[in-house]
Amino acid sequence: MGKLMLSVLLKEKGSVTILMAITITVLMGFSAVAVDVGRIALERQSLQNALDAACLAGVNDLPGNTVTAQEQALLCFEQNGYPREDIQNIEFLNANKQIRLTARESVDYTFANVFNNGSSKTVNVAAAAETTNVFEPYDYALFSGSDMDLLQFKGQNIITGDVHANNSIKNDAQVYGSVTAVNNIDCKITATGTKTEGVPAISMPDISHVVRRATVIDQYTLVNVFGATYTSNKDEYAMSAGQLNNLLSAYPTTIMIDGNLTINGSGVNSCGNLIVTGDITFNGGDVSMGDSSSVCLFSLNGNITFNGGDGNVRGILYAPSGTITMNGGNGIFYGSIIANVVASNGGINIVYDPQVNDSLPLTISRLVE
Repeated sequence: MGKLMLSVLLKEKGSVTILMAITITVLMGFSAVAVDVGRIALERQSLQNALDAACLAGVNDLPGNTVTAQEQALLCFEQNGYPREDIQNIEFLNANKQIRLTARESVDYTFANVFNNGSSKTVNVAAAAETTNVFEPYDYALFSGSDMDLLQFKGQNIITGDVHANNSIKNDAQVYGSVTAVNNIDCKITATGTKTEGVPAISMPDISHVVRRATVIDQYTLVNVFGATYTSNKDEYAMSAGQLNNLLSAYPTTIMIDGNLTINGSGVNSCGNLIVTGDITFNGGDVSMGDSSSVCLFSLNGNITFNGGDGNVRGILYAPSGTITMNGGNGIFYGSIIANVVASNGGINIVYDPQVNDSLPLTISRLVE
């Protein structure tokens, strides 16, 4: 009897040993697969990060230079530890405002090849980045952002393009486009498009990234190089239109002046972006500008006053926390006027021109895939 029980126990012990061996083998197999799956996931993320960075590096040269954009993207990809041969395809989309890349990387298995047909796994990723103008979504001829102040017209006002107000719109204007307001729209406002009240409020464009990238022009440079005069008690610079042309030509990127700025005279024919922390006063005459010239004037914390002028002006006027006042003039403003408050004295004639946005280098770059 004792020998029989001993024999049974030995058999059961042998079965347990075999079962344990099988269990350990299976667990080791799963662990091996888990290790390789983890490695593949990490490699996929690393490759994706490198491709995202490459797209962002290349998009900065769009839409103007696809050759440079491609080279910058490939160079950035290499700097992140990958050969450029891993990039399978490069596309330029949306009128060359978007760059799209695809890449492929082969990851060798460490353990999982025991359970798979093959010794490696191919990882495929894609990324795309796009550059857009900061004002592109704000396709309005006239935009009034204040929820406390009315958009009030005075005189004869002709607006070709859409109009929006975060409060009510009062008095007389002829709009060749649509009119929207958070509150009421005066019955004297005529529109070829729709007139819609009670729409949601729209926030101001965010140009903080543009401000961070702007070139600050100091007092010495403005006065001694470009001939501006400075009045300390007003913290105000004064320039002629010709001096402004020279300044914008010398700095093709966005520039910033700390203080107030007065521009006197006619003959503005430049293309560029000027940010002023305080007020901007434009005392113009015949401010004629061709199709290739457009000036974007920003007042970060103050007002913009546009006095007189019989010529045509192209560009964008932007005062997110102040008032833009258009005082008279028989000329036409091509572009957009965007402000916390918009005031017209004597009438305004505005034609929305989306090409003004395209001509300005105020762009934001973002991943879209």
